[in-house]
Amino acid sequence: MRANLALQQQCSSRHVSSRRSVLVGQRVPVASVVLRGSSSTRQLVCNAVAADVAEAEARAQATMEAMKSVENVGFDYERSGRLARAFPLTAVIGQDLIKQALLLGAVDTQLGGIAIAGRRGTAKSVMARGLHALLPPIEVVEGSICNADPDDPRGWEDGLAEKLPAGEVARRMREAPFVQIPLGVTEDRLVGTVDIEASMKEGKTVFQPGLLAEAHRGILYVDEVNLLDDGIANLLLGILSDGANTVEREGISISHPCRPLLIATYNPEEGPLREHLLDR
Repeated sequence: MRANLALQQQCSSRHVSSRRSVLVGQRVPVASVVLRGSSSTRQLVCNAVAADVAEAEARAQATMEAMKSVENVGFDYERSGRLARAFPLTAVIGQDLIKQALLLGAVDTQLGGIAIAGRRGTAKSVMARGLHALLPPIEVVEGSICNADPDDPRGWEDGLAEKLPAGEVARRMREAPFVQIPLGVTEDRLVGTVDIEASMKEGKTVFQPGLLAEAHRGILYVDEVNLLDDGIANLLLGILSDGANTVEREGISISHPCRPLLIATYNPEEGPLREHLLDR
């Protein structure tokens, strides 16, 4: 009798473990499910388990798709490698006054540009790029050459309204631009010029935007500003003071807004900064 009782308990425990494996959601072949009762009862239970598993998988898939759609609402840009590699501004030890000035300039670009003086290795460019990583993405008009704001038609470049179809303005999100002006930059590269190749293909004059158009509503960074050509420096500061860039040459006349946050750095050991640059 003890042997029969032990055998019955062992069979009962196997039956309970089989039911537990089904209840936790593991997919088990119908033929391997062992249940007591008639064949019709076993079939109903197996069908119910399979239906519950399929329903749970469908809910999980729908939840994942909904989360992806919420994360991507209004954003169609990819985070650039520059932002991914940027050293956090808050990780810079000390330099509290410089960081405060950078944050104030990012909040209101009308405060004017920011000039940072320091020797090599004092994290001047690191802090400028760290500030760029903190800037939120901007919404621009699709097809604009200067990151025009869709909600401010008065600030669009010349000819943009005529290019857009009637109706709703096409919009897209992008990261705030960060444009660095090299020391050997030319005037054409800075303000823009005629795109000769595109003009020959289309049979009409085509404007090629410059660095100032790319920097609008972002950061315009000038490293070693004390070594920048005097003519380029005067032209740059004049355009930033006006808030607009007007190009008239080779049969074209176009104007576009230019209101970036100017960040200029220099090393006093390599030469002083001209007084009128500091005044501007």
